[in-house]
Amino acid sequence: HHAPLNGTDLMATAAKTAEKQRTRAQGPVPASPQERLPVWTRRLSIANTVMVLGLLFLLCVVSEEWWVSAALGYLPRAPFLLPSLLLIPLCLVYQRSFTFANVLCAIVILGPVMGLCAPLERDSLPEDGSKVLTVVSCNAQNGASDLRKVLWELEALDADVVALQETKWDVDLLEEFFIDWETVHVGEYWVSSRFPLRVLSELNPGAFERSSGLLVEVDAPQGQFLVGNLHLNTARHGLSDLKWHSPVTGAGVEDLEWHQWRRRLEAEEAVALLARHAARPQVLLGDFNTPTSSSMYADVWNGYRSAFDSAGFGYGYTAPCNTSSLWPHNTPWLRIDHILCDSSWKIHECGIGDSDGSDHRLIWARVSLRSPRPSAAAQ
Repeated sequence: HHAPLNGTDLMATAAKTAEKQRTRAQGPVPASPQERLPVWTRRLSIANTVMVLGLLFLLCVVSEEWWVSAALGYLPRAPFLLPSLLLIPLCLVYQRSFTFANVLCAIVILGPVMGLCAPLERDSLPEDGSKVLTVVSCNAQNGASDLRKVLWELEALDADVVALQETKWDVDLLEEFFIDWETVHVGEYWVSSRFPLRVLSELNPGAFERSSGLLVEVDAPQGQFLVGNLHLNTARHGLSDLKWHSPVTGAGVEDLEWHQWRRRLEAEEAVALLARHAARPQVLLGDFNTPTSSSMYADVWNGYRSAFDSAGFGYGYTAPCNTSSLWPHNTPWLRIDHILCDSSWKIHECGIGDSDGSDHRLIWARVSLRSPRPSAAAQ
């Protein structure tokens, strides 16, 4: 038999019972911040991984086939790195098992998402270095910025052929700089060369009822070849129709899709016009307004090699240089200016300028003909 409870024991038991009832009524005791941090670090790491994989799929697989991923493709991509950079130190302290996942996410953002180029091999240089040509392209923005900065870079590059877009106005500096060069200037297109030039034709696709480029013949000692100076329509005109509520209301989506269809048509028609001269080596320089990661670029320009993809290193961003206060000045986030070569060319080097003399940085490449053909003068 148990001994009877005395008064003190009865009071202690009653107090414990009352405490349990109060605890049940109040619910579970909230976790402390130290207890919540590991849980939220794990949850945020999982969300970050899903976000990065989704972003990679949209940008590199879906691309411009869907308006949402098309819009994403023209936004800055570096900010997507911030969650990984914040979560890595948190994981080291609270969730070590998720550290690798966030490191891997950072690598994916820095690599394919941001468009890192690191070619393992480049075309070998010819034994005769004089056969190498330096070609340069830049959207001059009609001199709206400080074109002298661009010209200083051109002088340092010792270029052989220069193709400029948007040169309708304020060309006095250009005329002075290229006074001893062979030059053609048609509409917004300017081509200067150390060798004889001849205009073959303008490229006038019907998609936007505007000139999309100029095709010029260059008669160089290395061989005769064609230079295409191109400026294709920008996605910005369609993207500007979108609103913050477009994913819900669809505002501006139809206009963007219509504009994107016309951009693709313009590019396809330009390629068809260039194909008429496919018997001779071609190098295309200009503002394509499309990154090489774009499905539109991959579908339309697959007959040419990108000089930067083949022989450049880094991101090679060329635009925009002059932005609003929401983004650092002279910090472009898109590579939309290209030098493209057909199979007649070897590509040895490619790089991007540094200056903000225009809203686009210049792009340059050193190339050589695989099988130099005799010039017209020699014939």
